[in-house]
This record gives sequence, structure tokens and C-alpha cells, in this order.
Amino acid sequence: MAQNSSLARLSSLAKSPYNRLVAYPTGDGEEVKSRIRQLEQLEITGLDFQGRLKTDRLSILGKGVVGIVVIGLKNNRRIAVKIRRVDARRPSLIHEAELLRTANSLTVGPECLGGTTDILAMELVEGQPLPEWLESLMGRGLRSRVRSVVKPLLEQCVRMDAYGLDHGELSRAHKNVIVSNDDVPRILDFESASLMRRPSNFTSLAQYLFLGGSIAKKMIRVLGPVNRGELLRCLRDYKAGGWRDAFEATTKVLGL
Repeated sequence: MAQNSSLARLSSLAKSPYNRLVAYPTGDGEEVKSRIRQLEQLEITGLDFQGRLKTDRLSILGKGVVGIVVIGLKNNRRIAVKIRRVDARRPSLIHEAELLRTANSLTVGPECLGGTTDILAMELVEGQPLPEWLESLMGRGLRSRVRSVVKPLLEQCVRMDAYGLDHGELSRAHKNVIVSNDDVPRILDFESASLMRRPSNFTSLAQYLFLGGSIAKKMIRVLGPVNRGELLRCLRDYKAGGWRDAFEATTKVLGL
């Protein structure tokens, strides 16, 4: 990877302005040292501060109540690195790493590349959030492209439901689903996931895509009108336990 001004090697992370993001929001010196050791443990050699968001004048990929997500460098490969916030209510990212590995076993989510108490290393998925991808579509073949993204995305949800893994945030999929540059849908961010509650991935995502808000209107413009009553009936059947038949019926109602 070519050198650039946004790339900070581990030896620089204890200095301003990097220290405040490594141990956000305090920049506590001992916390910074601990996180640098954890980055070394995961064979991450630097952080590349690029992305669409800015915090303390540095560009990042994402910022939430649990962590800051930045681009990292591991074996000359660009990856995504989640760094736990010092003020996060969750004491560790290890459980999230375990749930991400479970999702990976179902062919869902970015590849988990390792996790420690304060650092989660993942495959970097480059693309657009689902609503932005949908808005950007132009030219011929729109319906085919949307179908080729939406159906596999719903199939990922069915696999998670069948296993018992609930993502927990797919009713707000604009934050948790990205379409890669080669039109492959990917579900991100398993920090709220659980194996202990009844999963509702498929019904949550179907409602988000076709029964709510602005994205449903955009979907209908591309795929055509949806029989709302039939869709709700299919989702009720799915919840009742006939998930495989209900999934097939739902895709027919949606024209997928």
C-alpha cells in the first residue's frame, strides 16, 4: 500500500491527534498504550484515517455508542478496525467477535479477523449504504440489479433466523447494510446481536424494505407495487414458524 498522509503507524498513535481516537473520547495515556498493544497482538501495523465521517479533524468510517471504526493495515491489506470507546457500556468486544464468527459460519457479515477486549478486526467492505446504493442506480436493468441484491439479502436473514442468531438492528438497515462495489449485499455491525432471543431478522428487514418510510417507496418504484395485505400475511406465517414456505411466498409477493 502506498504511503499517504492519512496513514499513522502504531508508533504515532500515542501522540495527538491520534490518541483521542484510539482511546475515545478521553485520550487516556494508559488506555492508549493498552490499545496499541492489542493492535500489535492482532498484527495491525497502522491506522489509515480515511472515511466520510470526521472526528477531531480525523476521517473515520463510523462512530457509535460502543466504538469508533477506522481503516487499518494488516499484512499490507486494508481492513476495518473497531476500537471500543472508553465510555462504552460494553466492557469488551470479544463477545461481538464471537457473534461475528457465528455469522461468518452462515456466510453472513464481514470476515472476522480477530478480536480483543478493545479491538475488533474485520474485512473492509467497500461500497454504499443500501439507501444510497438504491438512489444511485441509473440506466437499464434497474429491476434486475435490485432483485439480485434484495433476494440474497433476505436469504441471509433466513439463515440467521434458522440458526437462532438475531442481529437486532435490521429495522434500521440503512445503518447496518452495505452494498459492495460489485453489488453484493453485506450485513454489518453485530454489536447488538444475540443468540438468546427469538430472531426476527427476515421480518424486520422485509418491513423496513417494503412497508416503511422512503426506502419502501423507492423499492416499489423499481420493483412495482406490493400487495400490502399479502405481504403482511406472509410475514405472520413466517413468524408462526413456517419460515421456509413463508419465505418462498414472500419472494413471490415481492416479485423477487
